[in-house]
Amino acid sequence: MKFTLMPTDASVTVEATGLHLFGGQMAVRRSAVPGVDVVLDSLEQTYPELGRKPFPRQFCNLPRLLETMAARDLDGIVSYYSPNVCYLSGYATGSSAMVHEANGYSAVILSRHQPDHPIVVIPEFEINYFARQPSWINDVRPYASLMLPLDVEATAAALDRYIAPGTRELAWVPSARAHYSLDLADACVRAVRDLGLERARVGFDNLMFAPVLTAALPDMQVADAYGALKFTRQAKTPAETEILREAVQLNQTALERTVAAWAPGMSWHELNIAYYTNAIRLGGFIHDRGSLILANDLGQEPTLLLSSGLEEDFELPRGINVMFDCHGTWRRYTWDGGKTWIIDDEPTGDQRTVADAAAATMEDLMDALRPGVGVMELVRRGRQTLRKTGLPEAEDALIFFHGCGLENSERETAGRIDWKLEEGMVISLHVLVPGGDRRRWYLEEVASVAPTGADRFYSWGTKPLVNR
Repeated sequence: MKFTLMPTDASVTVEATGLHLFGGQMAVRRSAVPGVDVVLDSLEQTYPELGRKPFPRQFCNLPRLLETMAARDLDGIVSYYSPNVCYLSGYATGSSAMVHEANGYSAVILSRHQPDHPIVVIPEFEINYFARQPSWINDVRPYASLMLPLDVEATAAALDRYIAPGTRELAWVPSARAHYSLDLADACVRAVRDLGLERARVGFDNLMFAPVLTAALPDMQVADAYGALKFTRQAKTPAETEILREAVQLNQTALERTVAAWAPGMSWHELNIAYYTNAIRLGGFIHDRGSLILANDLGQEPTLLLSSGLEEDFELPRGINVMFDCHGTWRRYTWDGGKTWIIDDEPTGDQRTVADAAAATMEDLMDALRPGVGVMELVRRGRQTLRKTGLPEAEDALIFFHGCGLENSERETAGRIDWKLEEGMVISLHVLVPGGDRRRWYLEEVASVAPTGADRFYSWGTKPLVNR
């Protein structure tokens, strides 16, 4: 970004290469240099346009989880993997922003034989979280964390310093005070015993946590439940599907705003920053390398490159194809996708040929997105459609699929294998035709699997993005 610093007694002007991309108000801010103002782009939208709101009271697929536990001979579950804790309870803070590993601050303990009495264990400094986030889990158990000084005993009186006035009146708080534990392990051991699971077969989604509990529960049988939770999450509840739909629309809006605000001279780095800023303004969260996944180098080299975030900057000329593939999260659920943008132009000639072939293939795949269909069958169908269009690159095109949800895969089994679709799965479909900077093409859709075909989430269709 380039800024012009001007004395305050002069008319303020701006050299703001890229600033116009963000579509925001310009603001003048006093600098540390006497008599000089700095003109900056303001982030006036502190909160997302979609509106901050809590998760639904229960959005996990509990019937599917209980069926899966029965099929895999699991009496109980100890979830200590942060996305699963969020999925089961609605507890989301501290799970990725502060703790990046699978082992987070909290756990959920659930018995198949007492499915109406799950227990969520959280650090005491989060005791007010469930005052704002409703949850079907009424047994909330705090434990003494590192925020409680070591010279203070973990008593109910010590816990009271964290409980806000409005929280104290809630029905679950007296029980929470009575169950204040010395640490996370102590709280989980007590929960396992209270649910009668100390001699049962209990699945752990994070097996590294199991020895911490078996030291106090030697008769408990430990099983691996990582796959059981991932399998459960593959088919989405209506509440999850709605959040994912919002996430995809956020991405679509951010991309449309970025393209609409284009101006000559924009560089590759500025394009990344513009999209990133638009997504953040809408309330999204982007992780490292999450903005523009595909690299879009100049030239006729057809190799598919993913962006490292470390590429040299370059000016984007009019008429080239930019393949947008963008990732991020909204309310912890992932968005994915994009399409091709021809900078300040519309497809003609070869570009139109490739665009029409990719669009026809995607439409055919969307119609085929039905329960019971295998991914290999979809790939073959998509390839056949490309061949029928006469596209020379039909054999080189990439056609692939993955699930979407709390993670950008959402499948129990990983790797390059065939798998079958289920009703309620949310699937990301990709058609990528490699080529030079004026022929390459990318099209991605996100949709829910339904008996009548795909229920698509993007509303912009299969035509390329245009800024005219």
